[in-house]
Amino acid sequence: MEYIDGLFNIVKDYWFLAFITAIFATFLESFIPALPLIAIVIANSMILGLGIGLITSIIGSCTGTTILFLLASKFSDIKLLEKIRNNKIDTAINWVKEQGFSTLFIAYASPFIPGCLVTIASGISKKDLYTFVPAMVSGKMVMFMVASYIGDDLIGFIKSPLKIVFVTILVIISFFIGRKINSKIENKHN
Repeated sequence: MEYIDGLFNIVKDYWFLAFITAIFATFLESFIPALPLIAIVIANSMILGLGIGLITSIIGSCTGTTILFLLASKFSDIKLLEKIRNNKIDTAINWVKEQGFSTLFIAYASPFIPGCLVTIASGISKKDLYTFVPAMVSGKMVMFMVASYIGDDLIGFIKSPLKIVFVTILVIISFFIGRKINSKIENKHN
């Protein structure tokens, strides 16, 4: 516990550095999907508070995701991509091409769907930026609000059974929606 108190004291002294680090961590996760996005968002809200932690997570992640989308869109015609494309990738690209706002919103609101894959497939399929960005931002906002809510009062969250039940239900619903979307992609492939 003393290590956590020490971390909070450092953050108080170097608030701007913590703010920039929080933005950079969520930005970097857009390009490296192995990083735990939910853990980063929870840490941001624990260290910076609910409001600032949520804002830094949204700014960093949405900026990184938009840049990844633009890069995937710009480089979608290069020959290298043709060599690494396979049936699964083509199926995901075609599926994303057909989807609208609501499906992209659900894909980004669910922590069980790899956002990096959805972003790259959206860019390669030349999805309209004006359809992609609002769906992505609003989906991530929902996911980040839940994670920030947990991180803002982690001890209170752990001690409150109602909060745990509420978030567990949200996670289960999110899981089944993500699984249903994933099965639609796979069924379209078969």
